[in-house]
Amino acid sequence: MASGTSVAPGLYGNGGNDVLVAGCGDDLLFGGDGNDVLFGGSGNDTSHGGNGNDTLVGDDGVDLLEGHAGDDWIYMSVGDGGSAYGGAGNDVIVANGRAVEIGDDGNDVMYGQAANDYFYGGNGDDVMYGGDGVDVLIGGAGNDYFDGGTGVNYYFGGGGNKTFVSRRAPGVQVVQDWNAATDTVQFTGSGFSSFADLLAHSYQNGAYFVIQVDGANAVRLNGATAGTVTAADFSILS
Repeated sequence: MASGTSVAPGLYGNGGNDVLVAGCGDDLLFGGDGNDVLFGGSGNDTSHGGNGNDTLVGDDGVDLLEGHAGDDWIYMSVGDGGSAYGGAGNDVIVANGRAVEIGDDGNDVMYGQAANDYFYGGNGDDVMYGGDGVDVLIGGAGNDYFDGGTGVNYYFGGGGNKTFVSRRAPGVQVVQDWNAATDTVQFTGSGFSSFADLLAHSYQNGAYFVIQVDGANAVRLNGATAGTVTAADFSILS
């Protein structure tokens, strides 16, 4: 080791395919190059996968999990307030607790569960499932698919062609930057038979064009009106 330098305490992989397992406490894990597997254990852990197709698993605690380059699989357990960063590559990020998920470059898939989540897809064609809770889903560049699940969910599509999903489940889907030229709302289980039927279940509330699917399910499109939407803006699957 060169004079005057030091290495922070933690677990370090080599250039191969490493398995790093931490225990209790606040741990640092660095996978390095290769296809690594990192288990943080309980505590507030920080895990860096490095280059390669890595698997990062958090546990209890507020964890920071960073995949970096490669097609990574990142799983955040029941701890609330953690963050996951996929980095370059086509990543899969799953969070069980309240979390921030950042896909970055690549075609990423992000899953939330029963908590309030914040997703940012970044570049690429991303798929985001919010699950239960009040979620904020941000697309960025690329053709993205948003399914916020139950609860009140807020979408910022960004550039590219966007699909926003409304299912027959209690929830309000709020599209904050609606663009009729590129965006589509997909209805599943709505009971709508046609575009005219959809319009019959809509009303204007200030800047929002509201489609009231039923008493517990609605879609709100910021900047739209009944006069600006067309049948091409909606996909009625059932």
